[in-house]
Amino acid sequence: MKLCMNNNELFRVVEINSHFEEKLFNENNNGLICFCSRGEIEMLVNLNPIKVEKDCQLILLPNSITKIKTISKDISLFVLEIKESLFREISTHISPTFFRMIRTNPCVKLGGEGRKVASSFSLFIERLYADVENLYRQQIVRSALNAFILFTYDRYQRFYCPDENIKESARNKIFDGFVDLIHKNCSTEREVTFYADKLCISNKYLTDICHNVVGASAKKIIDNFAVLEIKVRLHNPQLSMQDIAHQMAFPDQSYMGRYFKRSEGISPSAFRKQLINEMGG
Repeated sequence: MKLCMNNNELFRVVEINSHFEEKLFNENNNGLICFCSRGEIEMLVNLNPIKVEKDCQLILLPNSITKIKTISKDISLFVLEIKESLFREISTHISPTFFRMIRTNPCVKLGGEGRKVASSFSLFIERLYADVENLYRQQIVRSALNAFILFTYDRYQRFYCPDENIKESARNKIFDGFVDLIHKNCSTEREVTFYADKLCISNKYLTDICHNVVGASAKKIIDNFAVLEIKVRLHNPQLSMQDIAHQMAFPDQSYMGRYFKRSEGISPSAFRKQLINEMGG
């Protein structure tokens, strides 16, 4: 088992049988989707105690705070590690309600239908992970993850947290309004003040709400969406860097490059080259 995901990987499959690598959980900023087929783990997730046992599904959002307490010797766990940037990308168009559900209930016991889907999904992802020569591997995993998250959202709404949708607090409604505003304006507006003013609240209150709901600052959320908008435009080979910078209301392409690299660790041009390589171009 590789102990960490390298910088070029968007996802990684880890099969845990007897040997347990706590670092995968305790020192990891990426997202994790886990299925337990044997044994049990007692742990803290964002300071809340949970128990993972046979037929349980555990989803840890990126930057979750975890601490392993006890692990049984017969543990058998399928783990899909998802790079934070990919997790953000596939989550962009999912309602924030789903992620509140996950934060509140990261571990659920799967019924018969859920077990079948978990088994099929894990087998498919495991084979895709091994198929390193697949020209469309990255695109396939994006689609598969998006489908799995939508399936899971449905199960949470109908079985695990059926009351969550009707118990929307004022704070959650403000957050959802914030996300809606970002969708409409992040191409040109990237300052917290713009959104706070639209919502008629202070910058501090908006940031407090964001930290409470998803564990990230308002500015971080805005930047994540803006970077995703840049990525969408980078998929279009007809658009030059200068065109994209203009569309995104950056002063120039150098400024956009620094903004993008601060988030992704690579320049927009390097990201575009990766896309071309993924497509076999």
